[in-house]
Amino acid sequence: MFSLKKTAGSVFSIAISIGVLWFVGDWLLKDADLDQVLQISSQISLISILLLLASAIFNVWIFQYPYLVTTPSLKFWQAFQVRNASFAISNSLPAGGTIGLSVQYAMLRSFGIGVKEIGATVGIASLWNGLISFFMPVLGLVALILVGQSTQNLVQSTLVGILILIFSLILFYTSLKSSQGSLLVGRFLSILINPIRKIFTKPEIDLVGSINTFRLSVNELVRRKWKSISITNFLVQIGMFLVFLASAKAIGIEISSLIIFAIFCFGRVGTTIPLTPGGLGTTDLIMSSLLQFFGVSPELSLTAVLLWRGFFYIPQVFLGLLSFIYWQLSRGKSRFNPIPHNN
Repeated sequence: MFSLKKTAGSVFSIAISIGVLWFVGDWLLKDADLDQVLQISSQISLISILLLLASAIFNVWIFQYPYLVTTPSLKFWQAFQVRNASFAISNSLPAGGTIGLSVQYAMLRSFGIGVKEIGATVGIASLWNGLISFFMPVLGLVALILVGQSTQNLVQSTLVGILILIFSLILFYTSLKSSQGSLLVGRFLSILINPIRKIFTKPEIDLVGSINTFRLSVNELVRRKWKSISITNFLVQIGMFLVFLASAKAIGIEISSLIIFAIFCFGRVGTTIPLTPGGLGTTDLIMSSLLQFFGVSPELSLTAVLLWRGFFYIPQVFLGLLSFIYWQLSRGKSRFNPIPHNN
C-alpha cells in the first residue's frame, strides 16, 4: 500500500510538472515568431558571446562558496562536485529535491564530513536560499523606484513578499533562540505542511525534533558567520543575474540594467512555486512576461530567457552530471582505501 501511494505521488508530481511546462511553452511561443528568434540569436556578436561565457563561468565559480563558508574542512573541488550534482538532480527531475538532498549527504560523507557538519551546511544553505528568494523582490522594487518604474500592483505584490520574509525571519529567530521556541515553530510548521503532503500522498511528519536538532547544530555557526553566509548566498544570486544581464544586452534589449535586475529579482519568486523542479518554466514565464511589460518584443523576450537558460542552467546541469559520474567512479576506486569519517 505504501509503495502504491509513493508511486502515485511520484506520478502526480511528474504530471503536474509536465502540465506546467506545456502551459509555459505554449504561452511563450504563442506570440513569438521562432524564425525571428533564430535570426536574433544568429546575430549575437563575438564580444557578447565572450561576455556570456564570462558570466557563466563566474556563476559556476561562485556557486560553491556558501558550502565553503559553512564547512571549512571542505575543499573547493569537493564543494564543486556536491553543489553541481545536487543542482542537476534538484533542478531537472520532478520531485528531485529529495533525491538531491540524499546525494548531498552521501557525497559529503564520502569526503569525510561529519553528520553534524553536513546537517548544518545543508540546512543553512536551504534556509538562506529560501529567505533570499523572498528578499530579491524587495531589491527589485527598490531598483524600479530608482528608475521611476514602480507600479501599484508591483508594490502590493512586493509588500506580500516582505510580509512573508519578515514572518520567516521571526520563525527563524524564534526557532534558534531556545528549545521552547523550536518546539513552537516545529508544531506550527507541521500543521502548515502536513495538509500539503497529504495532497501528494506523502506521510505526515513531525518537525519538532528536526528543528530542535537543527538549532543545536547551527546556532553557533550562524552567530559567528551569518554575514559571510548571507554575502556568499547573495553572490550566488548575482551570478545568475549577470548571466541574464549579458543575455539581454547580447540581443540589444534597450531597457535600463536596473529594470533588468528588477525583472530577474521578481523572477526568483518562480523558484518558490513547487510545481516544477527549480522553478523551471515558472521563472521563465515571469521574466518573459515582465520583459514584455516593459516594452520588449515577444521575440526578444523569448530569446533573452532562452539564452539565460542556455548559459546558466544547461552548463550547471551538464557539470552536475559529470560531477556525479566522477564522484561515483572515484568512490568505487576508494572503497579499497576508504577515507576515515569524522563523527
